[in-house]
Amino acid sequence: MSDEALKTEMIRLLPKLRSFALRLCRNPDQADDLVQTTCERAIRSLDQFDPATRLDSWMFRILQNLYFNTVRDGANRARLFDLAMMDFEESYDGAKAAASSLELQKVQSFIGQLEEDNREVLLKIAIEGQSYKDVAEELGVPIGTVTSRLARARLKLREFLEAKDTAPGVALRSMPGGMS
Repeated sequence: MSDEALKTEMIRLLPKLRSFALRLCRNPDQADDLVQTTCERAIRSLDQFDPATRLDSWMFRILQNLYFNTVRDGANRARLFDLAMMDFEESYDGAKAAASSLELQKVQSFIGQLEEDNREVLLKIAIEGQSYKDVAEELGVPIGTVTSRLARARLKLREFLEAKDTAPGVALRSMPGGMS
C-alpha cells in the first residue's frame, strides 16, 4: 500500500479514533488533541508501518500509548508539584527569587550551547517528558543512541553545575562561545 493510500485510510479512521480517544480521556478537546498527535506520529512513522499488520490496530495502539504516556507524565508532574509545594516558603524572598532567575538563565544558556543532538534529546526527555522509545522513533535512531546522547548531555550539565559551585563564573567563561 502506498503512503497516499495509507493516508487516505487514516482519514477514514478519524471518527473511530476520535470516539476511542473520547472514551479514554472523556474530554472532547483532549480527545481531538490526542487524535491529532496520533495522526502526526503515524505519518512521521509511516516507514515503520508493517503492511502485514492492520492500519487501524497500529493507529489505535499509537493513540493508546500516547494517552498512557500523557496520564503517566501528568501523574509525575503532579507528584513533583506536590513535592515542590511542600518546600514552598510562605514568605517571598525577592533577592532569592532574583538569584534563582539568574541561575536559571545561566543553565538555559548552557543547555543552548550543548551539541544539538545531545540538547535535543535532553529537552525531549527531561523537559517534555517523552519516553526514550518515543524520542528514538521521532529522531529515527536506536534507543541506545538516545541513551548515550542523554548521558552525555547530563554529564556536561553536571560538570557545569559542579564547576559553577566550586568556582563561580569560571565555567561560564570557559564554555565555547564565551558565555558571560
